[in-house]
Amino acid sequence: MLLMKIARINVNTESIRYEEITRNSKFFLLGARGLTSQIVYDEVPPMCDPLGKYNKLIVANGILTGSPFPNSARTSVGAKSPLTKGIKESNIGGRPSMMLASHGIRALVLEDISSDLKIIVIDENGIKFEAAEGYKGLGNYELHSKLTQKYGERIGIYSIGSAGEYMMKAATVAANDLQGYPSRHAGRGGLGAVMGSKKIKAIVIIPTKRSKVKIHDIKKFREISKPFAKNLARSRETFSIYGTSLATKAMSQYGGLPTKSFRMGSYEDVEDISGERLHEQVIAQKGKKRVACSPTCVIRCSNIIVDENGNHVTSSLEYETIALNGSNCMINDLDSLAKLDHLCDDNGIDTIEFGVTIGVAMDAGKIEWGDADKVLEILDKEIRNNTKTGQLYGNGVCHLGAEINYERIPQVKGQGISAYDPRVFKAMSLTFATSPMGADHTAGAAIAGRSARSDRDYGEFSDPENKADLSYELQIYTVVLDSMGCCYFIGPSYETMELIAGVINAMHDTNLTREDVINLGKKIIRTELDFNKKAGITQDMNDVPEFFKIEPSPPTNLKFEFSKDVLKNFWSKLED
Repeated sequence: MLLMKIARINVNTESIRYEEITRNSKFFLLGARGLTSQIVYDEVPPMCDPLGKYNKLIVANGILTGSPFPNSARTSVGAKSPLTKGIKESNIGGRPSMMLASHGIRALVLEDISSDLKIIVIDENGIKFEAAEGYKGLGNYELHSKLTQKYGERIGIYSIGSAGEYMMKAATVAANDLQGYPSRHAGRGGLGAVMGSKKIKAIVIIPTKRSKVKIHDIKKFREISKPFAKNLARSRETFSIYGTSLATKAMSQYGGLPTKSFRMGSYEDVEDISGERLHEQVIAQKGKKRVACSPTCVIRCSNIIVDENGNHVTSSLEYETIALNGSNCMINDLDSLAKLDHLCDDNGIDTIEFGVTIGVAMDAGKIEWGDADKVLEILDKEIRNNTKTGQLYGNGVCHLGAEINYERIPQVKGQGISAYDPRVFKAMSLTFATSPMGADHTAGAAIAGRSARSDRDYGEFSDPENKADLSYELQIYTVVLDSMGCCYFIGPSYETMELIAGVINAMHDTNLTREDVINLGKKIIRTELDFNKKAGITQDMNDVPEFFKIEPSPPTNLKFEFSKDVLKNFWSKLED
């Protein structure tokens, strides 16, 4: 029985080849991150130029996408990363993933490179190319507006802004959200630059009349998924109200909020950029809270920010954006951060990589601390117009460091560290150092209070004991959720793996156990590590910058303290 298919699209010749995913296919139980990583491993030369013809960009939905399972409609975008030079997957919510699945497509594989800017359109009749010269240089907001005018309000869109066209290495792939804004971004790793190298400005998905997604036993599926969805909505109530920005003040209290380019872990003006303050402002200005990021989301932790006149400013202003562009750069104004988020989304620039980059520029004396106007100018004038200054700040923090000869760079494997000080959050520091993805918190987010199983106490977040186990388990469970197309906020845990096995069985007529699902996660990570090894990224490179080991972080005065042996041998248990 045909389940789904992979569409292989040569962007140069415009030929399209379909590969069926049947029960006998090697891709049968691979979706989203699992599928993108397997295709990169199988088909991308590890030493190739990430922006050359031999890299491939894969856009894939998950094993559960298209079903009513909660929070299961995320997209994984994968390729060899221009930033890390290794394997990369970044996942996003928005409209398009569910729509792509409805067409019976599990993944799009963009191959080769084109000399002309193009748009790919997917409808009931198949896949076709259209010229995109009329959209050249457009930011995501104007682009999406023009595409909806042409193709309809209900379309799904993956796109790049000007940064992607210029192949800036911090460029993102944008997806339109449920309200139609280009606010969802596969930000980490510079995958928008890979899409730009293919000369694909946008992928437009026209809605189907009837979904091609099949569920083997819908009754059994709902027996498992409905109680889980209700419990998620109930247990995440506070999170739904305040969203990820609620973490801002808490992280400062823990002493792990990146402040002044990771010079400190606590910010004296944190109240001004806190989730509580953002909540008050959104309500006062009649924005929206409890916004879903994708069609099946029940947690609804996002937001829509409007100005005092009710005009849309940005959507999904999240903790990482606030922390790395706020406290990390000593910018204490939510209005400026909202504008910055809008400009990053419009240009298609990763807010995490950008915030780390600007923080280093301020630390090096190139920009004054807290100069929000200058930062907004860099986005609106320099990056948008591909000036020399725009290139300096749009190609990631390691590029900036090399250009200005500055060594204190918060990065791992070429990617800027996200908004958790690795000296304080011990398990998170191990995730940063060891993930195949570079310094990516979403690979195994070991924040305060996070556990990997209900029957084990992993200790305080700032105590190194048991943290190797915590990071290891979270990374495996997270790769499983990524491969299902699920948001990791549903809970990367041992217990959730049992539930995942049940819904896969009900949907795909399989007989998986919890251990089978966990082994699937281990296999995917082994695949990613093997690709990286062939690309020259070995386990000897698992580390954090030296300054985290020698500079204590006030107010906790903690340092990174894991030995080189722990980092090098972190994944040895995968072979057990």
